[in-house]
Amino acid sequence: MGPLVDFLPNSDRGKAVLNLTNNSTIADMLDKLKIKQRVVVAVNGDEEKGLDHILSDGDEVLVISLVSGG
Repeated sequence: MGPLVDFLPNSDRGKAVLNLTNNSTIADMLDKLKIKQRVVVAVNGDEEKGLDHILSDGDEVLVISLVSGG
């Protein structure tokens, strides 16, 4: 979403399919995408998941930038 779309390889309207190894975590996925900034991640429509959450085949992952301001 937003500026994070630039990190997706061959994305189609902000969506992409990634191939990860078995037992990959959200942290592994973010590392593969080279996303270093703090983000919020939801898996399969569930609320925020931690970086150590293990992803399963077919999971839909939503990565959202944290916004700050004043």
